[in-house]
Amino acid sequence: MRLLDVGCGPGSITIGLAAAVAPGEAVGLDASNEAIASARRRAAEEGCANARFDVADAYALPFEDATFDAAFMHAVLQHLRDPLAVLREVRRVLKPGGIIGVADADYDGSIIAPEDPLLHRGFAIDSELRAHTAGDVRVGKHLRELLHGAGFERTIASATAGADGSQEVTRFMGEFEAQRYGARAFIDYVTALGISTREEMEAISGAWRAWGEAPGAFWARFWCSAVGWRAT
Repeated sequence: MRLLDVGCGPGSITIGLAAAVAPGEAVGLDASNEAIASARRRAAEEGCANARFDVADAYALPFEDATFDAAFMHAVLQHLRDPLAVLREVRRVLKPGGIIGVADADYDGSIIAPEDPLLHRGFAIDSELRAHTAGDVRVGKHLRELLHGAGFERTIASATAGADGSQEVTRFMGEFEAQRYGARAFIDYVTALGISTREEMEAISGAWRAWGEAPGAFWARFWCSAVGWRAT
């Protein structure tokens, strides 16, 4: 069996998939040279011999038609200007009867407490940034629709809700988001685009840190997935 992981990032999922398809091969692709270098190091460190990693453009996959038995995309479609074009390209390299699995977020399913307008403003900024790069942080609900549009059959979609609901986890997430919104490079980027101001970003950072320390803090959001098959 040969499996393709499109948008593999640092390769952690690809290496797990390689173990699942062994002795077959798992091929991880990403547009980032740094991510691929990291994935190769990780595979070597973990002794994973049946995973291969290459830099490639998802819109023009470097493979002949009908090359793979299965394909996977995790948290990739939300970043794409034309997810349908990429899915059609993945379908091209799948063998007849091949299967694809996709998974992505949908911010419409996010609920948080205690409520704070600054936290919701942060969500809005993230959405504006993704729209600026022609992505969509609400793509999750459309996964089955996209697979169908790309020509896949017998499509099935589902969703799960993940939650941060313990003091240890909310403190970690609050600090993580506080550092993200407070990072100088991130602030410079959003202010240069006119999406926010330095003062607002710093306020959002502080709001996340306060949320993480709140004794009743809770944050849940949807994660959507779908599978489809290429016709035989």
